[in-house]
Amino acid sequence: MVQYEQPHSYVWPPDYNWMNNNGASNVSQNHYPVTSTEMLVPWLLSVWMMGKAPDDWSNKSKPPKKSNKGFRNEYVGFKDRFTWGQIDLEYPNQESKRMARKSGAFIPANNLPLGIEVWKDKMFLSIPQWKKGIPVTLTSVDLNSNSSSPRLKPFPDWNWYTTADTDPCRGLVSVFRMQVDKCDRLWVLDTGSIDLAKSVNQICPTKLDVFNLKTNRHVRRFIFPSAQVSKDSLFTNIVVEIINDNCEDAFAYMSDVFQYGLVVYNYKMDVSRRIFHPYFYPDPLHCRYHLDNITFHWVDGIFGMSLSPESKNRVLYFHAMSSNHEFYVPTSSLRNGTLGSDILDHFVSFNDSRCHKHELCQTSASAMDTKGVMYYNVVTTAKIGCWNSRHEFKPSTQGVLDSGPVQLSFPNDLKVDQEPVQRIWMISNGLHKYLYNKMNPNEINVRVMMAYTDVVTRGTVCDSR
Repeated sequence: MVQYEQPHSYVWPPDYNWMNNNGASNVSQNHYPVTSTEMLVPWLLSVWMMGKAPDDWSNKSKPPKKSNKGFRNEYVGFKDRFTWGQIDLEYPNQESKRMARKSGAFIPANNLPLGIEVWKDKMFLSIPQWKKGIPVTLTSVDLNSNSSSPRLKPFPDWNWYTTADTDPCRGLVSVFRMQVDKCDRLWVLDTGSIDLAKSVNQICPTKLDVFNLKTNRHVRRFIFPSAQVSKDSLFTNIVVEIINDNCEDAFAYMSDVFQYGLVVYNYKMDVSRRIFHPYFYPDPLHCRYHLDNITFHWVDGIFGMSLSPESKNRVLYFHAMSSNHEFYVPTSSLRNGTLGSDILDHFVSFNDSRCHKHELCQTSASAMDTKGVMYYNVVTTAKIGCWNSRHEFKPSTQGVLDSGPVQLSFPNDLKVDQEPVQRIWMISNGLHKYLYNKMNPNEINVRVMMAYTDVVTRGTVCDSR
């Protein structure tokens, strides 16, 4: 077993005892985004607040369907769409690529895709600024490509990145995730931070950029107010809600994984507010990860988010990365800017967790289809899970979807597209190896897989038929 001591952005050192920091570690407490007390007290409060879910939840719950393994005549699980041993970018010409590699502006081994989104025949992949040599942070791929490992094209184009040395804040800096809405717009959450494998080096304000995908035009930029961004904040996920099919009446929900907050942006009013809740914090009992003989400790808070199907009582489901629990809150409460601290009582914790207490099931991204089935990536087991929201939330109602004979390596992001016949898109990228070990470019390190929602859930507890 290999233990890794890393900077504050991602892990606590292996000898750090958060329950008693009196000489327990030789690393200064100033190295961490929050103090042990700041983490422990809200977590204890959240445990105290975990009460019974509303009565109408149990009333609408139906027993899950029993598994029917005999129905399959052919493989219906996730299939590879693209795979890469190492990422390559599409430059204007070979000379510009040669110069970029020679100068260190482009170091292929340092480029690791993380976020995924799909619109019609185009796939978007983000490449956060983990290390040096990452010239673009948002790329696109033609889904009709005949190549299994296509070159990635800068999005929107190279012009957004050519001023990175002189005016880095003019373009896109460092993107983790993005979201396509039903109005054919791409919402891009830009952290403005670089060198993230070492620390949160904030060189530009956190901002939100919106693009019209039909015209490829940039239509909105919103810079987060400084009061809503704390030191060492890192905004890594975004979910967008359109109200009553009105493209102007839109809201973005954006999570701060390191400083445990949620920023709600009102597109029509062009304003935002930050919301705090103890449920946004990680669970100290689930901050240890062990994957591929690599052990590390992450104190990542609110991370995965997904919206329930459109309805009058729509909710936002969410969970911390370092946790086994799931929570939800009505989006009407999030959109109500007049709510102050009263909004704390609008958040709900499920009675049970995603897996049994003795198990680890830390989960990264999640998404929900139009039938109310949630899909999520379980990092610690390298599996893709599911839950039908018509059922109770408990270990026995969580399904595991078939990803075939391949062994996933850190399933990271996951999206459900908006096509009439919906598909799940998942990317695994071996993030733990990239951060704490080495990746072999001759092996498949990045894998994009796809499955049809109705097909991959047949015969599982998540079956929506």
